Amino acid sequence: MPKRQLRPQPDGHHTAKRRNKNQQQQHPPPPTQRHLYLVVDDWERGYSVRKIDVDAFCECNLQGEVAPEPEPEPLHEPPAVRFEGHHGRLRFFGAHGTKILALPAYGATDFPVYDTETLGITLCSHPAGHKVCGPPVLVSVAGMLYMLVECSLAMLGAPPPPNSDENKTWAWTFMPEHLPFEASYVKSLAVHPDGWTLFVSAKGKTFSLNTNSLKWTCRGNWVMPFSGEAYFDEELDVWVGLCIHADGFGRVCCCDAMPVAADAECQTMLAWKLGQEQLFYADRKRHLGATLLSMGDSRYCLLECVAHEDQAGKDYAAHRVYHVTTFRLKYDKDGELRTSRRLARSYEMTDAHELNESYKRPVAFWM
Repeated sequence: MPKRQLRPQPDGHHTAKRRNKNQQQQHPPPPTQRHLYLVVDDWERGYSVRKIDVDAFCECNLQGEVAPEPEPEPLHEPPAVRFEGHHGRLRFFGAHGTKILALPAYGATDFPVYDTETLGITLCSHPAGHKVCGPPVLVSVAGMLYMLVECSLAMLGAPPPPNSDENKTWAWTFMPEHLPFEASYVKSLAVHPDGWTLFVSAKGKTFSLNTNSLKWTCRGNWVMPFSGEAYFDEELDVWVGLCIHADGFGRVCCCDAMPVAADAECQTMLAWKLGQEQLFYADRKRHLGATLLSMGDSRYCLLECVAHEDQAGKDYAAHRVYHVTTFRLKYDKDGELRTSRRLARSYEMTDAHELNESYKRPVAFWM
């Protein structure tokens, strides 16, 4: 932890001014409450975004035990917003700041963007000249949204201000250089605590992108131990994510963030630690997929998608349950990674379309 800087005491003629300033800061404006936004295919004309208040969850009161599945309840009505679009065309979703993007496939001109803060809907241009056929990898770094798709890298900044030049559109910028891997092979990604370096593991190697210079560097023939996106936990001083290894099914894990020096390279995987608790409710037969989100301050939200009990044994589970668990992470006295203050609730839904694109890994955002 950085040392707290000592400041000289104010001179006498500044004391009254400092006291008045401190009195004005005693009642800062309350922080904006954040929510979980879950994207589901429960509407015959498109997709719904469901807003979930995790502060209303009940406590599991379990340490190191597998909790019984909470009784599922219907998703709350009405949805926060609905995106209308043809099934199989409006298929990719991402988030940037307070905005949820509904990206179409196959080169549609514009796509809708919903702002969870203003409740406004705007349009963003589709990446010009590119058909987003394969699933893109989307991640926000240093105020920009980066999209890794096929062998290309694209960037999306902030939208133009209101009443700006009408010829100035909100659009992606594609980089001319190809990625050193294909986006479909990405297994893990994490933003470095420096705030502008992105680490990506794909095809048995780990690479880093300096978003200032837009240069890729191969960091070695090893991969991060995470499935999907991991997050830097300032309190624990590590990256945290869902474990990608079979023996870590249903557990979180952590590892140190790698140095970003230009010549830093590892020949073996970084040392990592596996969490002690099993956080999935379903066994491997009913489990479909999971997504981990960071809520800040060592708090996390885990979404597990499972086949409903009445769908057991079916190849495609149209009737599904989303188990939502929030928890805190800490080290115990032995240095083991533990969860605390676990809260849980479950929701059930039925697909409006058969074999929708997101029925396994939950699509959700914390904002």
